[in-house]
Amino acid sequence: MSETENNSEYYKQALEEYKEVQEDEDPDVWDTRISKTGCYVENLALQLCHAETGDWRQCFNEMTLFRKCWEQNGNRERVSTVDVDGPTGNGSEEEK
Repeated sequence: MSETENNSEYYKQALEEYKEVQEDEDPDVWDTRISKTGCYVENLALQLCHAETGDWRQCFNEMTLFRKCWEQNGNRERVSTVDVDGPTGNGSEEEK
């Protein structure tokens, strides 16, 4: 466990909840999908941080942990709709 994880109360809380989810014999669809990414705890820690602070900027450590986990588990390649580089025509003109 990294130093950032040790310092994150959100991570500790998410880890405890994940242990409970793993014991569930009939997990819901959402928990199953997030578990398959390999980043359930990191995802939940980020959600808990944002829910409590209401400000993504205060969740930088949790965001970093989630991003690192996401990339280490090959999820960028698995999900083709994430982080599209350059203009795609999908709303880019509307945003200007």
